[in-house]
Amino acid sequence: MHQNVTSKEKLLLAAKELAKTEGLSALQMRSLASAAGVAVGSVYNYFPNKNALLTAVVASIWFDMFHNDTTENTRNMGFCDAVSHLFAQIQKGIAAYPDFFAAHRVIFEESEKENALKLRENTFSHIEKNLLNALETDPRIRPDAFDGSLTQKALVSFTFTHLLALWNSGAKDCGTLIAILSKLLYSA
Repeated sequence: MHQNVTSKEKLLLAAKELAKTEGLSALQMRSLASAAGVAVGSVYNYFPNKNALLTAVVASIWFDMFHNDTTENTRNMGFCDAVSHLFAQIQKGIAAYPDFFAAHRVIFEESEKENALKLRENTFSHIEKNLLNALETDPRIRPDAFDGSLTQKALVSFTFTHLLALWNSGAKDCGTLIAILSKLLYSA
């Protein structure tokens, strides 16, 4: 006989473990129940359907990858260090959840794709705010680095877009981007 689950968090932990080992696309209500050692009905008590489960798992993975570690660790970093840290977080996420970035775009039913995009956009917005804070508080930035043609927000947007492009292309480091940013922002 299966035990009752006492929390949604325990199910999310089991679901993320399944996502790591078998991929997001393999995550099903029954497989989660089996992995958590509970009855399928217990899963439905917390997640009324597969899309609710997937949404919760994707949100939790995004949070784990970028919110906790990135916010705390970039608080007192210079901008280029924060960019390098973010790239490292992306690499860790890819290593932990190999199909996450590709699969989470296609696993949702059409009716849920908008919610999945909102989750991603909320995470991206959070990341860009952290990068902007790192840029605004970096004491090494040249005083003349920004003018009417280049703003701090525009540079953060440019940087994040290029980080995503590096990740999409399978790049193993972001050294060239850091070199360009360093030449632009810091005195020689």
